[in-house]
Amino acid sequence: MTKSAALAASALLVLTSPVMAQDNERLMMMRVRFTTDPILPPGCIFIAAVADDAVKDLRRKIVRLGGDTAVISFPPDDVERMHAQVYRCPPPPPAR
Repeated sequence: MTKSAALAASALLVLTSPVMAQDNERLMMMRVRFTTDPILPPGCIFIAAVADDAVKDLRRKIVRLGGDTAVISFPPDDVERMHAQVYRCPPPPPAR
């Protein structure tokens, strides 16, 4: 491999790394499960509580904490805000 080809390959890798990270975060955000039922499957681990007024931002917070499931609630005194108890749960069983 020539020096210029190696440099071009390195530049391409550096330029695509943020894109791949964004794609991975987006994929993880799509996999977040929301529920209002406080009864979760066995094996779920509580991580943290978060709040936001936009679902996309709430999903991002959940993913960045390492969660995949959130029990959401809507406080009566702030109709635009969502509260979420964030959990990491075992994967659901495969569909039959």
